[in-house]
Amino acid sequence: MSDAVREPSRRANALTDRGVAVFASVALAAVLLYCGWSLNRGFEITDEAYYLLLAMYPDATRLYISAQQWAMSPLWDITGSLTTFRAAGLVVLIGSSAVLGLGILRMTANRGSWPQRLSVLSVSVICGLLYAITINVSPSYNLLASAGAYAAFGWMLIACGQPSGMLRFASLIAAGAAVGVEFVCKPSAGVATWLLVAVCAALLDGAGRPRWSAVIFLGAGAAACVAVLLLLQTTPGAALEAFVGGMDLFRMVQGEPILTRLWRYAVEFSVHTVAALKVHAFLIGAVIVHAVWRRWASAVLVVVALGHVIVSADYFAYGADQYIKYMQHALILLALLVLSGWTSLSVRERWLAAGLVLLPYSVAMGTGNALFSQVIVSLAPWGGLAALAAYARKSAFRERFVSLALLAGFVLMTSTQILVYQSKLPYNMSSSMREQDLPVSIGALGLVRVDAPTKQFVHDMDAAAARCGITAGTPFLGLYNIPGAALALNAVPAITPWLNNVAQAEAVLARVPSVVNEAAIAVKMNADGSLPAFPSQLADFPSAFRYCGEATYPYGEQRIRIWKGRVPAS
Repeated sequence: MSDAVREPSRRANALTDRGVAVFASVALAAVLLYCGWSLNRGFEITDEAYYLLLAMYPDATRLYISAQQWAMSPLWDITGSLTTFRAAGLVVLIGSSAVLGLGILRMTANRGSWPQRLSVLSVSVICGLLYAITINVSPSYNLLASAGAYAAFGWMLIACGQPSGMLRFASLIAAGAAVGVEFVCKPSAGVATWLLVAVCAALLDGAGRPRWSAVIFLGAGAAACVAVLLLLQTTPGAALEAFVGGMDLFRMVQGEPILTRLWRYAVEFSVHTVAALKVHAFLIGAVIVHAVWRRWASAVLVVVALGHVIVSADYFAYGADQYIKYMQHALILLALLVLSGWTSLSVRERWLAAGLVLLPYSVAMGTGNALFSQVIVSLAPWGGLAALAAYARKSAFRERFVSLALLAGFVLMTSTQILVYQSKLPYNMSSSMREQDLPVSIGALGLVRVDAPTKQFVHDMDAAAARCGITAGTPFLGLYNIPGAALALNAVPAITPWLNNVAQAEAVLARVPSVVNEAAIAVKMNADGSLPAFPSQLADFPSAFRYCGEATYPYGEQRIRIWKGRVPAS
């Protein structure tokens, strides 16, 4: 092909490269604006409340299977309100996703153009912020485990591309420390990620350097981080006792054996993958046709099939269905992008691609949820890989155009999924994010915007606290799975905020039997208005206790009644 023929193709490639990069950066800006807008909206009384209580009262939490509070409490100490705490989580997600993107670029520094660099960073962060469609971005074991994995892999890649010995070792120690944070927050994920990062470091490190040195520094960084976090918060003996007791509580609600869980992962993944192949048959077929035929007609067919996928996607699905449907799209689009650019990737970049595909699954390891959809909170590696693969092909405009169209579709679908969340029901809340617009002060959380029924719930809880003299720091028992009631009352959970059933309450009260004499006791009533079952330590409940009031949390119309300590005998 003559230079005269090649030049228009080069110009078209350059224009398309820049256009997709600018589109990705604009999508990122929109996603960031949404995430910032949502920081002060919504008050959720189960999962997010649990994370907040751990961060606010780490010393009061004496039973746990995840020591996430060791990493979260310093963030609460710095921030001190719900909005700024969430902002810290947002910064952590953005920063760790960017480190991962920079690590990917470090491995491809010999041929990366500015559009590719911009796209890798932008799409990495967009996919990292998918976390925001599951629950708000308060630092938690899931958020910090994802961020730890991103930072660990990113620093490892930076180290592997680093010629200087000292800078390389410092980057490896930073990678190990990030895995240490992940381990503290989610031990199973920390172990899985450390193994993946260590293997990738051995495969990707520069030639002429001892492979074992990377593993040693990764291990040293992780061990040092865990030791520092532990010693700043507690003692080894107390931590072991808390973990053993926490495992006892965990078994009361999660009895699934490890091998059974792994088999379930495999079955669920297979079922959802087969469904994804069926849903995307038109797009997959169009890409195959184009790979064989390589004509403009086949390229147009790919774009039409991609448009069909994007238009027909159910962006307003809710909960687990939403996560599964999005993950099916993400899996197929990523696979098509990687396969289309595979021959243009070096051997080293192919190992990098394999590590990036597996990284979200290492973070999800140990989850009680479906593995297929759980990785939606850890997708920054897929974003960076999608951009890397899309720009890898140094081919004619027609082939390059198809790869970049797939990337643009991936970006559009992912960012739209985040942006439409403002009109959907947030996790365990009954009104959309747009309707969470009434300011109310909630205990130590500060000013939060909520919907009208939630604002009434907070006022009713305030009235109950005033009626019984429940002051800041009062011990708290929540029966069952209503830790957010402690936040509304500005109370402190006894031993653990995680009480889901009678057996767990029995175990907690056996350790601190006297707490019932002074505690604020919140009880979620049964649907028919009756009281739930109680632990034996509360056999005289509620007759011997002072009734304070009732409030209804709008999600599921949960009626919560409040009592205060045992009434002294006359």
